Amino acid sequence: MSNERNEINPMDIPRSLLEKYQRSGPRYTSYPTAPQFKTEFDEERITQRWIDTNCVEDAGLSIYTHFPFCRSRCLYCGCYTYIGKGQDAQNSYVDALKRETDYIFSFIDSARPVRQLAFGGGTPTFLPVEVLSDYMNHLDALVSFDPSAERSIEIDPRSVDESYLGKLLDLGFNRFSFGVQDLDPTVQKNINRSTDEAKLADFIAYLRSRGMHAVNLDLIYGLPGQTPESFSETTAKIIAFKPSRIALFGYAHVPWVSPHQKAMEKHHIPDTEERMVLFGKAFDLLGKAGYYHIGMDHFAQEGDELLNALNDRTLTRNFMGYTTRRGLDLIGIGASSISSVGASYAQNQKELDKYITNKTGRHWIKALELSQEDLLRRELIMELFCNFYLDIDALEKRFQIRFNQHFAPELEALAPMAADGFLHIRSQELAVTDLGRFFIRNICMTFDQYLKKELQSPENRYSRTL
Repeated sequence: MSNERNEINPMDIPRSLLEKYQRSGPRYTSYPTAPQFKTEFDEERITQRWIDTNCVEDAGLSIYTHFPFCRSRCLYCGCYTYIGKGQDAQNSYVDALKRETDYIFSFIDSARPVRQLAFGGGTPTFLPVEVLSDYMNHLDALVSFDPSAERSIEIDPRSVDESYLGKLLDLGFNRFSFGVQDLDPTVQKNINRSTDEAKLADFIAYLRSRGMHAVNLDLIYGLPGQTPESFSETTAKIIAFKPSRIALFGYAHVPWVSPHQKAMEKHHIPDTEERMVLFGKAFDLLGKAGYYHIGMDHFAQEGDELLNALNDRTLTRNFMGYTTRRGLDLIGIGASSISSVGASYAQNQKELDKYITNKTGRHWIKALELSQEDLLRRELIMELFCNFYLDIDALEKRFQIRFNQHFAPELEALAPMAADGFLHIRSQELAVTDLGRFFIRNICMTFDQYLKKELQSPENRYSRTL
């Protein structure tokens, strides 16, 4: 593949298609998705599955650590967070993180190369840098980091200064992701989150002065108070910072999961058509500025490894989002974190107090062992979701199936989408079109054997697909 522009702008999508395909559905950071995880599971069997991965050739690791602390509640947020916890809670939490890592690496081979590290939240940088350093130093002493490992951290610009950023660089972090969301004062007030543009500019300049150019800036479209004019202005300002990547997430309004989001309903929340205009305005500006559309919601400059992976059809996705680190076992540390190791998922308990007071380091409260059918569908969904292409011949050989027979109902269900121009169904490939990229969640949902039951449940947790 070569670097090609998506010639279709979201604003050009017919309203009839938006109405036809607007529904609730997963974002597929995993398959099966989290609602399928079970509270009743055999912990010894899951542990043994983890141990078995030690024997896999070139068994690299990815480590994600969740820091649930924030200084105030951002009203759009759907993450598990705790507001305004003091120093004692932060210190106790880091002690618990260290206990969990010690426990996990009592049966995971610590010599396995860690090729990806991510600190997320919440706000990791809500913690004093000395406390964060304590945990990072513990990890450095415990595991074997690959010299070329990606070490990324999410940053709330309100929570750091240049000295803090300098210490993060000294700790080895080499990718910095700033949560901006929007720069319009009215929108910032509506979502209870403000960003000082001048300080953000200073931080980016400082990182570049230290030789750090892997800077991500995150935006959200669909927030209350956004207009095409205001969001175009925000996007233009973000482009002027020249970040290496820009994430353009669609706001997920799920007040049945995150009740605090109801507070924003007193403002106008853009509907589906308005969201497409907001996305389309940003999409157009980003394309003209030299950014390429990656996956569902990322944009990257020429030469970025995400773009290279998309062109090579090796892009993949996990609980941290899009990544080039294909095939790594992901170990989640911290309250609410989810691990994907071998053919299993395991989720930690969410309650902060229970996590802190647990002295064993064992925190799984839900888990799932994947069947062969789950593995087959996971591979298929991830290929389509990330690379917009499925090599049917390769899938048949790997899983010893006849695709047309195995997925006959799904192919029948895809026919209307093919007729609407979303994909090409050929004898040995499924190829998503430029138009189909905007409906990729709908396409992948066709292959989700659990989804029909989930969407009928009153506890449906999914956001709208468009």
